[in-house]
Amino acid sequence: MLLRCAILVCTLITANTFAMPITEAEFEKLRAEIRQASAQSPLQAIDTTDDILRQNDSQLSTRQKIRLLYGKAWFQIQTDDVHSAISTLSVCKKMSIEVSDPIILYSYYSLTAGALTRMSLYERALENYLESYRLAALMETDMFLKQTENNIGNVYLKLSRFEDAKSYFERFYQDAKERNLPQQMGVGLNNLGEAYFGLGNFKKALSLHLESLKIREANNLTYHSSWSHYNLGRTYLALDNTELAKHHLTEAINIRKQSNAIADSIAPQIELMKLKALTGDTKDLEIMLYDVISLSNEHSRFQEKTHAYQLLVDYFSKKQDWKNSFMTAQQLMQTKFDFLQRQAEIGVAFYAAQMNLAIKERDIAQLTQENELHQINTQAAKSQLILVLVGVLIIALLTLFFVRRINAKNLTQIETLENLKATQKQLLESEKMSAMTTLVSGMAHQLNTPLGLVVTSASCLEAKLKEIHDLLNDQKLSAKQLKKFLEESSEMLEMTANNSGRAADLIARFKMIAASLDSSEAVQFDVLTYLKNRSELITQSLDKNIEIDVYGQSIQVHSHPEALLKVISQLVNNSCSHGFISQSSGRIMIEVREDRDWAVITYQDDGVGINEAEQQQIFEPFYTSQLGQGKLGLGLNIAYNSVVQVLKGKISYEHQDCGAKFVVKIPKRTE
Repeated sequence: MLLRCAILVCTLITANTFAMPITEAEFEKLRAEIRQASAQSPLQAIDTTDDILRQNDSQLSTRQKIRLLYGKAWFQIQTDDVHSAISTLSVCKKMSIEVSDPIILYSYYSLTAGALTRMSLYERALENYLESYRLAALMETDMFLKQTENNIGNVYLKLSRFEDAKSYFERFYQDAKERNLPQQMGVGLNNLGEAYFGLGNFKKALSLHLESLKIREANNLTYHSSWSHYNLGRTYLALDNTELAKHHLTEAINIRKQSNAIADSIAPQIELMKLKALTGDTKDLEIMLYDVISLSNEHSRFQEKTHAYQLLVDYFSKKQDWKNSFMTAQQLMQTKFDFLQRQAEIGVAFYAAQMNLAIKERDIAQLTQENELHQINTQAAKSQLILVLVGVLIIALLTLFFVRRINAKNLTQIETLENLKATQKQLLESEKMSAMTTLVSGMAHQLNTPLGLVVTSASCLEAKLKEIHDLLNDQKLSAKQLKKFLEESSEMLEMTANNSGRAADLIARFKMIAASLDSSEAVQFDVLTYLKNRSELITQSLDKNIEIDVYGQSIQVHSHPEALLKVISQLVNNSCSHGFISQSSGRIMIEVREDRDWAVITYQDDGVGINEAEQQQIFEPFYTSQLGQGKLGLGLNIAYNSVVQVLKGKISYEHQDCGAKFVVKIPKRTE
């Protein structure tokens, strides 16, 4: 037994001795190995990155692991595996909590925006570029700021906002020119050319692309020059110079194939086929288009695949081959549908990852705060005991007894805290996928602004604190600087508190969705009598002069009266908030009648009613006609859930020329 223990100790000591941290020079060698693999293909680079992470897990620092994972996410984006890229970036975000480096967070938001741009989710991409832009503004160098502006310009280019894109590209190009950075200058000129092309100024676009090509060829930027050739081909085609257009498009295709960028060669191939179709050179055009479609399938290039199918539809239509034209059009629509479906999946995956991160960060902060408070209380208790021990010997004996009891309580509390952590983790794993598809978009949209302001304020405060700490260490801190720091800190903390409260209020209101499902036991009651009695209480709680008239047949049901009352209350509140919004009084009529095994409750008011466009969405969560006025759009969704889930019935809306009319059907007996 002693021999085994000795061997185990020696093994641990040896492992710790040889698991030396990887130096920055050694880390750069590992990155060079990945770059060499990427020259073969992005997939090879991903496999190489995984091997390096697995083999050097104990030696790599957290910052080094994040940098390698960022590279992996970039290669996943290049292969259009955006879903995996979002997952990789989510892992990086969780790890970044341990690293106080703004560049790490900047890279996270920039790469996330790049992934979303790849799937044409431009609005969400701009949100992430905005976060990276805020972080870039806190850094000492303007390089990250200008790079982010160029990225934002590219999104505006995709959205056809060419004037906005042009202003961003001009600033990026001027900065690269001042720094004498040829690669960035080529990018800036190329992007400016695309902006002018979108504005219809083809001659200006031509001169910019020619200048970009000249710089790239002079600096041996061969692969980058393929973009200049591609855009020159498009520009010459717009200027009806088919010979030069064909030359530059062919050059772009050849360069990308030689660089093993097969997927990137698809776009210039499609432009070349457009040229062939325009010039009437349709020889082998059909075969070439099917080859491009097959290549687009292989590399998951949905947009290029759509363009190729569109050309094929035009080709068959021109030949008056209506059968093939119709079949190809169907394939075109299916491709567009597949792309939209993939967009939706990526959007849900992104916000699911964001939501999980926000919940975990909140739980960690809460547990940390509770632990700190517990430590403060324990320290205070020990201090009091020490003072008592200094007093009298008799009290010292009693103090010893209390110390033992306190220690026992501390151990119990620590064990309880650990059980709480385990329970929270189990609950999170079991419930995190429940109704995520519908709720995550609305919740993330509502929480994004306050949580974003909290993060920004905290980051700014951290930077200011570091600055004042450095001044204090260097003995350069003045009273004026300290006063300014205290004022700014107070403002930042106030902003953090306000937005944290706002986020907490939103979360509390979201909980109403779950709270709507009443778990009380079913009882026998008369629907008409019950609603008549409760309608008086409802009327008294309203701030408007509302008359509620309950009439009809007496029907005995075995169900949940409290849930039914909640439904009627939600309908009354909806009438007051929307139907009677422009009037101080109104009338609500509630009719109860029997329909075989059902009790039918017809609710009708004489308010403004609901227009036909909104009637299809009124029961959906987060839908409201008063968006931006403090309304979450949960009232009718809560009523719907109560009727369907608790009362096991049905609720529907019937269109009226005047007023709103809801029909609630519940079974006479709920099992």
